[in-house]
Amino acid sequence: MRREQTSPREGHGSSRLRAARRRLLAWYDENRRDLPWRRTRDPWAILVSEIMLQQTTVAAAIPYYERFVQRWPRPADLARAGRDELLAAWAGLGYYRRAQHLMDAASVVAEDGGRLPANAQELRELPGIGEYTSAAVASIAFGEAVAAVDGNVERVMCRVGAIEGNPKQAVARREVRDLAESLLDADRPGDFNQAVMELGATVCRPTSPGCERCPLSADCRALELDAVARFPEMPARPEPVAVLAAAAVLRRGRRVLLRRRTEAPNEGFLELPEVTGPVGSGERALRNRLGKDLAERHGLRTRFADALPACRHSITRYRITTIPFAGTLGDGRVRAPLTWSGPGDARPLTTASRRILARAHPDLFSTRPGATTGA
Repeated sequence: MRREQTSPREGHGSSRLRAARRRLLAWYDENRRDLPWRRTRDPWAILVSEIMLQQTTVAAAIPYYERFVQRWPRPADLARAGRDELLAAWAGLGYYRRAQHLMDAASVVAEDGGRLPANAQELRELPGIGEYTSAAVASIAFGEAVAAVDGNVERVMCRVGAIEGNPKQAVARREVRDLAESLLDADRPGDFNQAVMELGATVCRPTSPGCERCPLSADCRALELDAVARFPEMPARPEPVAVLAAAAVLRRGRRVLLRRRTEAPNEGFLELPEVTGPVGSGERALRNRLGKDLAERHGLRTRFADALPACRHSITRYRITTIPFAGTLGDGRVRAPLTWSGPGDARPLTTASRRILARAHPDLFSTRPGATTGA
């Protein structure tokens, strides 16, 4: 039989709170990962890392972060950059609106003297900076005693306090924040916030949590109830949606025909001209649809050969299969949003188009974001 426990949510005394904080911080000091943004107290570098880590894994973010802060070490540096330059540097990281928000915030900071605000309330006034990001930067860079609640923290708090309901909704969200604030260590708020995030990322995982290694196991109400897997209570994920597309690979010398996206996702990026078709369509039907679209929308006459190898990728819940067709351009004049582009152009390419072009024209394009070959 499990021994009786009292969770923080039920109001244990200050001595027990202090003990829980000490255990968590001691665990963090011994087990934290050596990440590049943890080697600095520069508020700008920390803000860049927090923006990049939204919806992105640590492993994927690290090389982008290192290149980004080397290229734009201050807000004023990014504020002077061009949008294509920024998107090209961000290409492959996903959720590209984050990049625009970061540039907008950098412009505001640059105009206001070049230094980030030193507290969460003022940080929230910057474009695209929400409650979590402002709290994370304020606590880590400036030592403000404010809890930073991201998805990992939500999971830890929901389990420690056995908080019922969806933590994205108002009632449970408020309980999560109250518990996080009550546990926060005022002397080391930045380390404490990172400790809870680290715990959620490496031990208190969504599935197969390592409860035997958790420094908060003695305080975990969900563990006491033998119901760790039940928390947090999240809605079922929507079913994936299959999408079939056809893309035109048209080359003229060392340049290929691309189209500027004007809508999300990937707004502002360049991609191969494409159309979607009914799932299950044959190659001939897709090829005809693609040629008709280029003729009707852009006044271009084209001739396509057989299909190239398919490219598969995912955006949110959409599972997209793109069939590329190599072809030649006959009559017609290339106008915006179409453009010719090639090696050496500092233009952002969508991940799917980059992969297709790297296969079709490896002498011109690389699969590495922002890179070209044969320039």
